[in-house]
Amino acid sequence: MLPTEVDLAEEFGVSRPTLREALSALQFAGYVESRRRRGTVVLSASPVPGVARHVGAAGSFAEVVDLLEARLAVEPVVLALAAADPDPAALDEAQDALSGMALVVGADTIPADTDHRLHVLIARVCRNPLLREQVIALLDRASGPFWQQTQAVAWQPDAALCREWAEDHAGILAALERGDGVAAAAISRRHLLTAVANAANCAQMPASERWRVRRLAERFHAGRGPADPDPVP
Repeated sequence: MLPTEVDLAEEFGVSRPTLREALSALQFAGYVESRRRRGTVVLSASPVPGVARHVGAAGSFAEVVDLLEARLAVEPVVLALAAADPDPAALDEAQDALSGMALVVGADTIPADTDHRLHVLIARVCRNPLLREQVIALLDRASGPFWQQTQAVAWQPDAALCREWAEDHAGILAALERGDGVAAAAISRRHLLTAVANAANCAQMPASERWRVRRLAERFHAGRGPADPDPVP
């Protein structure tokens, strides 16, 4: 457990707003975690790796594509509903994490699970526990070592892409804050489609799964969903 904000600010000779920004960056990077009524606790001396939180974490390229499809079908809809009645405390927590992201997004390396952590915080803005947990369950299945290894190959270090994703997260939160469900869903869908497009660049992915990824992008770009059947190539 870390000392209080007042004590830390005094120890390091900085203002409390500056300290909060630093703690937000550390939380976003996986070093610490802020817990309600308990303060800030240290998780690790190094960023916490994205370990599988569910036994069913993705372990094959086919499951990676399945998860991308499921997230495209579910996340934008849940965020649209969340915008109608967002949880203010969860929204504040997500905004704090986003502030931390702004401080680490320009770094040479960003821990692989930082995007996952922010998506979980955004999902918690939804007050409906059934919808919220459905999104978080999908995110947790996408947090295992295989998924992150695939990300490391398909998502080569790209500062422009990191900035684009940070802007997407900011846009989603702004839409939730002003109650604009249409915008929240649209930005979420665009954000996920960028991930889909990058997954298609993974050379290690079998041709059959890359074909599925391309068809997935085409369907959702065209406004269709996962229920629309595709012919088998």
